[in-house]
Amino acid sequence: MNEAFRQRRMRIGALTLGLAALFVVAAARLATLVLVDGPRLAAIARSEHTAVTTLAAVRGAIVDRDGNPLALSAETRSIYARPRRLLSRSTAADRAALARAIGLAPAELEARLNRPEPFVWLRRHLAPDRARAVADLGLDGVGAISEYKRYYPESNLAASVVGLAGTDGQGLSGVELQYDRLVRGAPVELEFYHDALGHPILDSPLALRGPEPGARLTLTIDSSIQAVAENYLAAEVARSGARRGAAVVLDPFTGEVLALANAAGAGVKGDERLHDTAVQDAFEPGSTMKGLLGSIALTDRALTPAQTIYCENGQWRFGGRLIHDDDRHGWLNLGGIIEVSSNIGAAKIALVLGARRFADGMAAFGLGRRTGIDLPGEAAGIVRPAADWKPIELADHGFGQGVAVTPIQLAVAYAAIANGGMVMRPYVVKAAYDNAGDEILSHTPQALGRAIPPAVAHRMNLLLRGVVSGADGTGRLARVADFAVAGKTGTAQMVNPATGGYYQGRLVASFVGFVPAEDPRLVILVVLYDVAHGHFGGLYAAPVFSEIAAAALDRLGVAPAAAPPSYDTASLLPFGAEAPESASAIAPAPANDTPGEYTDGDRGAIPDFRGASLRDAFALARARGLALAVKGHGYVVAQSPRPGAASGGGKAIELTLSGDPAEISGGAAPNGNSAPRPHSRPKARAARRSRR
Repeated sequence: MNEAFRQRRMRIGALTLGLAALFVVAAARLATLVLVDGPRLAAIARSEHTAVTTLAAVRGAIVDRDGNPLALSAETRSIYARPRRLLSRSTAADRAALARAIGLAPAELEARLNRPEPFVWLRRHLAPDRARAVADLGLDGVGAISEYKRYYPESNLAASVVGLAGTDGQGLSGVELQYDRLVRGAPVELEFYHDALGHPILDSPLALRGPEPGARLTLTIDSSIQAVAENYLAAEVARSGARRGAAVVLDPFTGEVLALANAAGAGVKGDERLHDTAVQDAFEPGSTMKGLLGSIALTDRALTPAQTIYCENGQWRFGGRLIHDDDRHGWLNLGGIIEVSSNIGAAKIALVLGARRFADGMAAFGLGRRTGIDLPGEAAGIVRPAADWKPIELADHGFGQGVAVTPIQLAVAYAAIANGGMVMRPYVVKAAYDNAGDEILSHTPQALGRAIPPAVAHRMNLLLRGVVSGADGTGRLARVADFAVAGKTGTAQMVNPATGGYYQGRLVASFVGFVPAEDPRLVILVVLYDVAHGHFGGLYAAPVFSEIAAAALDRLGVAPAAAPPSYDTASLLPFGAEAPESASAIAPAPANDTPGEYTDGDRGAIPDFRGASLRDAFALARARGLALAVKGHGYVVAQSPRPGAASGGGKAIELTLSGDPAEISGGAAPNGNSAPRPHSRPKARAARRSRR
């Protein structure tokens, strides 16, 4: 073998080995790309060559407590275009016809089509007949897809409660926002493919994922009561020249909101679906605070209902300021102070009560914190720390100046007086149901705490009736034919944010109360913001309360109460033939014997009935198998035999009832506090301005 041949073979061998090595490297790289990097690279390719547009799903319906629809979703057609295809396969006249069909100017359509995007929306949520007109044009590069648009069949009824959903189906306000995750359902995804330059690849088909409809919400709102509240409120806002107004209607025992109305005055801008005055705006409550002040003072034993306070004949200088009453008053008890709305009397009660006890009482009623209503953007109100109150500020707080509450807060506080002392969380959604009709959410009454004892709530109920039915009551225009009304008027000066002081001629007028007073079914609050001087709550807000209350009671079928029965000689329970002459009745013990609230823990001893209502007393008697002989009406203030004595012999327990809880024997309140100390009238004369 010559040298040339040998070298040639060596070169061929080296080349073969080199090619083999390159093949091995290429194979290894290919294996790496396929087996190791393949999934990652495929995902990158899909993300770079796939575009996804999310379309709104079918939002669930929102209905009132009787099933009447307040928000629905209806199918519409949304028109899209693939610009390059449409431009290359249509004439200017074709595109002008398309522009007319979808309601666009031809120039605007051309501008949209000349953008670099491979996909553009031409018109969203088009009516079906107009969408058919577009389809009839038969233009290549134009398509349509179904979307769902939110409709409000009752127009703006309960607009601030229901809220608003945007074009893409997202909740923006109200329960539409608060419960958006439940209502919006699963969205529809529109997917298409394109190359690196954004050009569609082979006109890829649209890939749609089936939508899942959202949950159906049932509200606590009664559409009939809501409509009445909105109509009367709007009429009064227009008549009084108020900048805006709010009205709240609550069930005091459950916290259900039956109506929540807002109205704007002439020239006031803003979308009522995006702002809820009753929940999001705070105001100084004025004299409506006096009902809460009196409740706190009675609970804390700062005074008794019978004590009188000197009201300085209408003018009192205190802390360098002058407090006025609208009329000249001398000595008044708590009922008189509330009836005539004496600011001087309220200021003196606040001073005797003290800052810490007053602040604690307001906190117990829920002032200064959110109520927890299931609506977005709730304000907390303004109650400064008690340690920061100056004496004149404490006096001002007594008649509702210097603190701020929201309408829903004040309504909830008065609901506590109406229901016997419990603060209930308000709510507007009763339940939610999925597409199969199964309940996925349910709200039930929730007590947040006790503000005042039942006996104090009963006493304040009686005192607040004088505001409406009393000869000098400031709320006489709140009367409702054939029904007893308890409530309080309020008028407060508006704060001037520029100076930190008060406007002299701009007021907030309000009235809050409950009806029927003897068995409250409704708590109603009416607030008129920014009214002129002289527009007192008793003159402008109280009549709106009366109109709403009358219509709501009729709607609920509440009948006027008959004349209250006398219990001087008879029991509530019917007597049999063997009934003792002492007019007692024996209630058989239930099989499942459970002691009532007023027990001493000893099943063989006579329980303590003092402080109980007649209904509670009979419930406890039934549980113990005891006979009762009752005298009077209201709350138990005395009993014989005494609590803890041995029961037996079938002898009836004699109960004495009174509407005045201060008469409870032994000088103790139902909550066990000691008897009230005498009220000492402050020596200094002074304080601030009177509003009714």
